[in-house]
Formats: sequence, C-alpha cells, structure tokens
Amino acid sequence: MWGSPAAGGGPADRGAALIALLDPLYRDHPHWADEQVRLRGMLDAAAEARAYDLRTLDRDRAGDPRWFGAPDMIGYSFYVDRFARNLSGLQLRLGWLNRLGVRLLHPLPMTLPQAGDSDGGFAVADYRAVDPRLGSVDDVRAIARDLHERGMALAIDCVLNHCARDHAWAQAALAGDADKRGYFRIVAQAEEVAAWEAGLDEVFPDTAPGNFTHEPALGGWVWTTFYPFQWDLDWSNPAVFREMLDVLLFWANVGVDVFRLDSAPYLWKRQGTASRNLPETHRLVAALRAGLDAVAPGVALLAEAIEQTREVLPYLEPADGSRACQIAYHNGAMAALWTALATGDAAPLVTVLDQTRLARPDTAWLTYLRCHDDIIWTALRGIVPEAVLRDCSAFFAGAGSYAQGRSFQARADAPVATVGMLASLLGGEGAATLARYRLMLGVLLALPGMPMLYMGDEIGLPNDEAGAAALDARWLHRPAMDWTRAEAAANDDGPGASFLRITRALIAARAGSPAFAAAAPARAEVTADGVLAIDRGDVLVLANFHDAARPIDRGGGRVDMLTCAPAGETIPAYGILWLARD
Repeated sequence: MWGSPAAGGGPADRGAALIALLDPLYRDHPHWADEQVRLRGMLDAAAEARAYDLRTLDRDRAGDPRWFGAPDMIGYSFYVDRFARNLSGLQLRLGWLNRLGVRLLHPLPMTLPQAGDSDGGFAVADYRAVDPRLGSVDDVRAIARDLHERGMALAIDCVLNHCARDHAWAQAALAGDADKRGYFRIVAQAEEVAAWEAGLDEVFPDTAPGNFTHEPALGGWVWTTFYPFQWDLDWSNPAVFREMLDVLLFWANVGVDVFRLDSAPYLWKRQGTASRNLPETHRLVAALRAGLDAVAPGVALLAEAIEQTREVLPYLEPADGSRACQIAYHNGAMAALWTALATGDAAPLVTVLDQTRLARPDTAWLTYLRCHDDIIWTALRGIVPEAVLRDCSAFFAGAGSYAQGRSFQARADAPVATVGMLASLLGGEGAATLARYRLMLGVLLALPGMPMLYMGDEIGLPNDEAGAAALDARWLHRPAMDWTRAEAAANDDGPGASFLRITRALIAARAGSPAFAAAAPARAEVTADGVLAIDRGDVLVLANFHDAARPIDRGGGRVDMLTCAPAGETIPAYGILWLARD
C-alpha cells in the first residue's frame, strides 16, 4: 500500500476549473446553466463517495506525479477472456504477471458490449456494467484492491467517441426520445452527409466505408466513424460531457488508476475539417482531467491518439499550459522501431525521439511493440519516405522476408496497415527470431516512457490463424493465452522458454536502474557505423538493426548489464548492449 490519507476536505467549488474550461465550448448551449449545476453536484457526490484507501493513493501520487514513469513500471495489455477466461481467473493469474515484473494491468474493454459483433468490446452497451461472461463490478473492485496491495495498478478503457447501437441512449433515440437524439449526430439530408464526408477520412475503408449510417427510424443518417453499430456521441452537447465524466468518476471510485481514452482524436466535429485533433477536442480532454482532479487527482489519463507525432503532443502538453493526459501512446516510436528492423536504419527513430521530448513533470510516453490493433505506418509520414513505408508494410506481410504478418487495410493513398503477433512478425522461432526479439524488447525498455507488453509476447505466442479466418484480420494477433506453453516456459522448457528468459532478464535489469525512469535524460543518435546509441546517463544502449555485425567506437571500459561481460569492438547482427557506466 502507498502511504496514509490526505488531511482536510475538498475545495469550496470543486467545479471551478472544469467550468472555466468548458464555458468557451458550451456558453451558447441552451442547457449550459443547468448542466453546470449538475456537474458541480456530481463532483461533490463522487468526492464524498471516494474511499479512504483511494484518497491515500491520490495524496501519495501528488508527491510523485510521474509515478507511472518509474523504471519498474511495466504495463501488460490483454483481453480478459483470452488471457484468463474471466475476472476470477485473472485474479489467479496475478502471480504470473507479478513474477514477470508487470506493475500495470490493462485489460481491454470489460464493460457490457452489444450483442454479436462488438468490435472486440469497443461497442459499449452499458458503461457501468461488466460483461457478465467476465464477472461483475465487484470483481473489478476486488482486483483493484489486490493490485494496490501488491504495489500494482489497473488501467481500463473508456470508449469516449461512440457507444453501441444497443446502448440505452441509442435505443431511446430510435424510439423518438428528443433528449437522447441530442446525444448523437443525426443528419437528415444526403447532401449534408456528402458535405461532411468531403473532409473526412475512412477508418475501415474495406469493411466499413464512409462515416454515416442510414437509420430510417431516426429520419436520416447517424454519424458512425468506425462501424455502423458504433454511434458517435455528440460532444457539442454538454449532457454528453457530463455523462462521460460521470463514467470516469464511477470507475475511479471502483479503484481504476488509469483510463485509456479510446479514439480521443474524434470527439469534436467541424464541417470542412477531418474532425480529428481539433482544439475543441484538446479542451474536452483537459476538462475531463480537471473533473478527475476535483475528485481523484491520482488517476491518470492515457490518450489513444494514433496520429502523426505533431498531432499527439497536444494531448500531453496543451499549448495553453493546461493539464490534460499524463500518458499517450508513442505510435511514432513503435512504427519507427519496425521500420528500423525492416531497413536497418534507426535514423527515423532518432528523429521521432527528438521531436517528442516532454517538458511537463507529470507526463510520459507509453511505449510498445504490439497491441490489440494494427501497425499504422502513416504516423511516420514526413519522416520516412512514402515508398519506404509501403516497402515496410509489404516486408512485414511476408513479401520476401522472414516476417509472418498480414496486410490489414488502409485508404488507397496510404501504406497498408499490418497485423500479426510479435514473434510471428519477427520470424516465428529460431535463433534469429530470438535475437530480433531481444533487440526489439531491449530497445523498447530503454526508451524514455512507460513500456507496455502485449499478452503472449513474453512466451513468443504465434499468430492465431483460425481466429483471423473467423473474424477480421486483427484477430490474427488476439489469440488465447497458451497456459500449457507458459507453464512449460516457466520451467525452462518448450518453445516459449527462451522468450520468457529474455523478457524476465530485460525487465529485471531495467527495474533495477534509475537510468530508465521516464524522467531520466535520454539522447539518441545513429553512429557512423549505423548503430543506434541511446544515452540514458548511467547506461549507454547500443542496438544493431542490421543482419551483420557492426563495429562500435564507444563503450570502452563499460560492462554489459545483460551479460556482465565487457563491451568488445563489434556488436553482432541484431545485437543489443546495455552498457553501465560503472
């Protein structure tokens, strides 16, 4: 457990900062005055209900605002049903994660999904209910309490941009409820749909083209950025903001430590634009942060903004200096790592790192190699030539390479996205695959930020070909956890053993070195011999993305933390060294 509770009560007006942020967005809305009263009452009620142990965490994290950037803070992302069947099973598997070195658990959507296809749970039918196949809210509360007692933390998704067609709000709108119709963007004329579409991109051009779905019961088209069964919420209505902040406060008081803000860039819509990453969206995210600060200031926000680097930074460091998200996915660094592996050139990674230095003391990047979604190459537009990005896409789809991934989909003018499990993208098995795994994981753990592992990667779990055939191609990298393979690997046996050995060794080495804290300095360059060098102060990381050995002109007198051997004059193909200064 962390510390003891904060003394004293809350501010006289908990909602002052929140209202100040929202007023420019809603001052002309006819119900804004009433919504301000509701917001203040909601904040006071949530603060009164916040438990003693959670207020303790708030107080302690106030003294350590980048707690999620500690060198031993390793995340782990997974689907509950794929990993452990249900929440009771997850509780039994916490020991596995603890021994691995994980301190932040991120189960993907657990809330009640719509019936049938729910886009992996991202079509939410009830934000305050857990899918009964997984368990209950009380099960989540018990897991959060258990994690806190272990010094661990819990992250969950908040699907902000859209809800399921099955959700009570959407069903009420379909039934003619005028109030709930106002929760959605409903367009009556085809000409107006075309005017909106002229500025918009398509997220799933192959499986869900367009951004609107005709609903006769609504008398027009409803905005559906992702799939026809996921209705975009209209955040220009202050009631929608209140409802979603209330969801965050509900789960914060259950014990959640981090909220992943799913599809954050899409919240605000404006005709004639791509309706992504607009200034109003940044203000909404800052307002959600202000609402949490009034009740649960120790809870962090994680921006899922899979965009070009310059579009992601405002979610962490808004231009007006306001406090917004504390963490954001470093999609650019992830894509640059894969580009380096395909081309041998780590210069784009250096460029991305130079462009993403964070100034605020309470922010950090979330770094990762794989997740439940596809690798989207457009994050590197303007940094890597388009032709190279297309070559990388083809490379990891197996075009004359060792990789066993698959193409997903993309707009005609963009490199096709890539799907596949980490081990499969690296070659599947064998000595070269393990060397590439050690290289990629070793660089990931050396980057500034909080690393997030993906379920099964620690034991080299391969693609799920059957899953991909049954559903969309992203299920290629959403397999069920193979516990037979995992338990054998824990006993140093079977095909997962070498992966697990590498994973545990790298995590343990990182956890014991303050040089890898998110706040510690980091400077990257590519040497004249094409070797990536990341200087973390007391540790110099050298990484060779080439398939042949390369000379190194630095590291003399240093010992490799990973092998306890002194540095030589060369680094092997796909080699990595963590050279300690002492």
